[in-house]
Amino acid sequence: MPNETDQTRADAAAAALSLVNAGDVRGNLTMPSTGINGATVAWRSASPDVVSPDGIVKRPAHGAGDVKVTVTATVTVGTATAERAIDLTVRELPEAAPYAGYAFSYFTGNSIAGEKIYFAASQGNNALRWTEVNGGQPKLESKFGTLGLRDPFLIRSPEGDRFFLIATDLSIGRNGNWDVAQRQGSRYLEVWESTDLVNWSEQRHILISPPTAGNTWAPEAYWDAARGEYLVFWASKLYAENDPNHTGNTYNRMLAATTRDFVTFSQPTIWQDPGDSRIDSTVIREGDTYYRFTKDEGGGGTGCSDIIQEKSPSLTAVDLPGKPSWTVLDSCIGRDAGTSAVEGPTVFKANPGDTSGSKYYLFVDEYGGRGYIPLGTDDLENPNWKVPASYDLPASPRHGTVIPVTKAELDALNDAPPPVRANADGVVAHYALDQASGTTVTDDSGNGYDAKLTGDATWGDGSLALGGTNGHVALPDNIMAGLDEITVSMDVKMATDQATPYFIWGLGNTDSDGVGNGYLFTTGNNYRTSISLGNWTGEQTVNGGSAVPRGVWKTLTYTLNSAGTARIYLDGVRVAEKTGLTHRPGDIGGGRTTANYIGRSQYASDKYLKGRVRDFSLYNRALTDGEVAALGSNGTSVVAVELDSLKVPAIIDAASSTITLPVKPGTDVTALAPTYVVAPTSTVTPGGARDYSQPVTLTVTSAAGATREWTVRAVQMRSPVLPGFNADPNIVRFGDTYYIYATTDGFPGWGSSKFTVWSSRNLVDWTEHDTILDLGPDITWADSNAWAPAAIEKNGKYYFYFSAQQNIGVAVADSPLGPFVDPIGKPLVSKADYNNAQQIDPAVFTDDDGQSYLYWGNGTPYVVPLNDDMVSYDVAKRVRLTGLTDFREGLFMHKRAGTYYLSWSIDDTGSENYRVGYGTGTSPLGPFSAKGEILTKDPSQGILGTGHHSILQVPGTDDWYIAYHRFGIPGGDGTHRETTIDRLYFDADGAIRKVVPTLGSVDPLRYEGGQPTATVTDAGADGWYGADAALTITAGDKVKLVEYQIDGGGWFPYREPVDLPAGSHRVDYRAQGVNLFWSDVWSLQVKVDETAPTVQAYLVERKFVVNASDVDSGVARIEYRIDKGAWQPYLAPARIDSCAHVIRYRAYDVAGNVSRERALNVPALGDPAEATKLPSVSGTAKVGKTLTADPGTWDEKKLTFSYQWLRGGKVIAGATGKSYVPKAADVGYRLSVRVTATRSDLQPGTATSKETAKVVK
Repeated sequence: MPNETDQTRADAAAAALSLVNAGDVRGNLTMPSTGINGATVAWRSASPDVVSPDGIVKRPAHGAGDVKVTVTATVTVGTATAERAIDLTVRELPEAAPYAGYAFSYFTGNSIAGEKIYFAASQGNNALRWTEVNGGQPKLESKFGTLGLRDPFLIRSPEGDRFFLIATDLSIGRNGNWDVAQRQGSRYLEVWESTDLVNWSEQRHILISPPTAGNTWAPEAYWDAARGEYLVFWASKLYAENDPNHTGNTYNRMLAATTRDFVTFSQPTIWQDPGDSRIDSTVIREGDTYYRFTKDEGGGGTGCSDIIQEKSPSLTAVDLPGKPSWTVLDSCIGRDAGTSAVEGPTVFKANPGDTSGSKYYLFVDEYGGRGYIPLGTDDLENPNWKVPASYDLPASPRHGTVIPVTKAELDALNDAPPPVRANADGVVAHYALDQASGTTVTDDSGNGYDAKLTGDATWGDGSLALGGTNGHVALPDNIMAGLDEITVSMDVKMATDQATPYFIWGLGNTDSDGVGNGYLFTTGNNYRTSISLGNWTGEQTVNGGSAVPRGVWKTLTYTLNSAGTARIYLDGVRVAEKTGLTHRPGDIGGGRTTANYIGRSQYASDKYLKGRVRDFSLYNRALTDGEVAALGSNGTSVVAVELDSLKVPAIIDAASSTITLPVKPGTDVTALAPTYVVAPTSTVTPGGARDYSQPVTLTVTSAAGATREWTVRAVQMRSPVLPGFNADPNIVRFGDTYYIYATTDGFPGWGSSKFTVWSSRNLVDWTEHDTILDLGPDITWADSNAWAPAAIEKNGKYYFYFSAQQNIGVAVADSPLGPFVDPIGKPLVSKADYNNAQQIDPAVFTDDDGQSYLYWGNGTPYVVPLNDDMVSYDVAKRVRLTGLTDFREGLFMHKRAGTYYLSWSIDDTGSENYRVGYGTGTSPLGPFSAKGEILTKDPSQGILGTGHHSILQVPGTDDWYIAYHRFGIPGGDGTHRETTIDRLYFDADGAIRKVVPTLGSVDPLRYEGGQPTATVTDAGADGWYGADAALTITAGDKVKLVEYQIDGGGWFPYREPVDLPAGSHRVDYRAQGVNLFWSDVWSLQVKVDETAPTVQAYLVERKFVVNASDVDSGVARIEYRIDKGAWQPYLAPARIDSCAHVIRYRAYDVAGNVSRERALNVPALGDPAEATKLPSVSGTAKVGKTLTADPGTWDEKKLTFSYQWLRGGKVIAGATGKSYVPKAADVGYRLSVRVTATRSDLQPGTATSKETAKVVK
């Protein structure tokens, strides 16, 4: 205006200022720095510690209360200024609450109705189970732009109590032209906000993309804590500045802008432009790393247009052509997980306590097929994205967002009714059902939940009679609202002609088609209780395994605790337990239930209960065993057993008053001291430790004096033989090792996708090996329902037959441990060839002539000879088998004594009555004559659902075993089965005896051939053996093979005596029995000396001297003989006479080796020399004087002389020298010397001198 001044402009600019949500501040504020009229704005805060001048907000702690803060703007226009104070209300922080579920926002398709925003709530804390909210109707619709909404993204503020929803402005349902949508598409962002996910603000239609953008697709946002603002990112095709009509060619880039309030945004910039098209990014942070998932439409060098996974330490790092800032971790994620083409990912982390099975989820939009599909992994850094075996998403969800929510937020989404009331004991409602009249059934819990009686029902005899036509009790609506735990108990006396199917009681909803739509119920045939959040396909069941007796009063009780453990009781005795339940009573219908009945089902076509009922109780908690024992007339019941050595809970069979104590293997059962849980007012006798090696009888006495005897036995529970849930076991032997191939169980809908194998040498100790076949990556024609494997070896190859998606496939490997490879790329037996009827449960058999056969069927059994390649057959040779009484599935063939035995499973695998029948024939192609049933349940041991078996013979014996599955103990059902093995016996006429199912399973195979006799020849002494030492092993007729090894040098088969080498050795030997089981190793120590002693002899002064040596075992003895005399031991040098001799000699060592016999020739001696001049003595014969001998002169030369002095002609002891000095003893005697002349070839000659004078002093 011409008369405006700077001041009036400044005043106007100040008046125009505003802050977003000033009266409800919950996060950082956008503080504008400019205004109208070219104004600049500066801010100050009265409480900068709460709201800083730049808009950073620090909210008061929870409980501190809201805070009022005034911020003041100074507005400058030219030389004028104006101020504007704005009062803010800063909310206190919300109370921290754990996440208890999830919210899901999505659109549903390329239609006007589908391009709106829908919401779903998780069924409890489970990311894979969902319920549509708002009656399945859209919650948000667009009023702007194209009027279509797609790709909704939902984000929670970092403070936790404000939500923003942003969406794509696009309507294919209205214009249907994808090319136009990317050239002249919207540049706007659609925004809503909420504080409770239920009530949403008005739509904001915000221009965000630049004029060069042809579209604004799939916006998402992520909080950047370092910057204190959200990074918003989306896909846009950017056209050239000189192409305003966007007629050229280009590709999608990811743009980004920042905001604090989803009102004011920064100018967009490039965030991702690798040089080819990218759309649909989603981000998650783990630790200090951001992980980004994006649809890479150009392939990006990965070879597929699919979802890629990248990481970066910076959220705002920019990718440009040739300059990537993010690192690729994974690509082709959808393809590798087995999906068709996908886009629109949303990623989130599973909540603590989530029961769905994975730690992280990536939902992807299979836009040409199933819509949204969940993928799961447990590691973002090393991802392995897989489609879960089972999931239940809302109807037709497309690209959307999943976020975690609290219990209150989840209830708000579900529009849940208020939780039911309960008294101090947890009783929600109690109906005695003992009135005399009236249609109002009184609740005496004090909570006012009176019920209504309708139909053919009458009062009398202290109970309510239900006629079975339409009589029932209608309980109040929403009777389970808010319940995380529950107990329901009632006395019932069912009529003997009760029609089936029927519910004894049921709480839940019925849809408009008369089908149960979320419910909890109990029925009596068989006794079970199930909870479902939908129809029967989603039931989670605890199954008692037997029918509730009719015509007598029985107390039926069900409990479900917050840990997901469900139990059912009969007359106070726990008869079944099921763990891992994920449904909760309060989740049924989001808490809203309008079909809550006693005596009526939630399925309109079911029958009504006929009989009498009384004493119905509903609790908001799971009662303990002891509390259940005190209900109704349970005073003489044993409801549980406490014993540390129990492997599973005691099996209490109320119908037969028997208790089985399944103790851990190795438990000493001769001194067990179990505690029996009974009603608090009841007693058990006798007590204390007892010997349970034989059945024990105990008596329970109620407070009223009633008694009941129970028989208790203990059994060492070695089953199941495989850990966890495994079904359809195929037990086979390859070589000396046994293998079990089985279905991996525990998945709803039998949805496993992998096969695993276990191996054992003894049928007891099993080792699990790696996955041998994974349908997802290994099979092109199926990715789920991996069932009923069978394996066989032929010509050095191993063939693996299996069911997948109701077809039969085959794979081949070089090892029984795999990996197995599909050689034909299609089903071996396709259900498409059988009017789409499922073809399952293969079994394979090779006859003695080498011909192999494939058996299979479900309802209709077939057999066909396989071609030699084992992966094909001539369908013209297929035989449809008949005469198999009650055949359902699970064929198996074995042969014994020339007879072919075909066996099969009867009834449904989900039935506790699943069992095995058999027939015999003279050909593998039949016909077969049915012979009866050989394996059925034993409820007294808790053994139910016994079937889908295989049979094994131990080689070399007539010992047979049967492997089969049963319901898991405790609490198993048709999808929670475990594998066990029991013995199978034949009668003399070849009939199979009925198998006795056990908890103990079988004893380990062991060697039974006895210890072979091992001997070594050429034994010496002290453990030594001589040069001819040889090992000989002799075994009995139960031994197939003996092996030996020397000093651990490797095993060799024993066939003949084995020469042993020299030295000290450990000889090990072992035996393989005819059953192929190996013995323990026996050992003996052997010392072998192969070398005889060395020996030599010589003469020393006509003495025979022998020396011998032996370096190994040592010299044992030396022997010699003279001429032809007897051999005699050489102990010392032996003097030889003057005659000629031949002396033979030899030596023995300790090992018994003898040296070569040798000889020493000894010549005869000549005549003795004679003295031609006698010897003489010189010197004086006086004591102390020296006398000296002269030998004299002899007739021979080279003689050697020796001397002996004589006293009076007698020898003087020791006087043998040439000189002699007389002593006192010599006085008065005459002395002389005798000289002996020797030479080796002469006999000795002697001469004596003349005597001296008498010796004087």
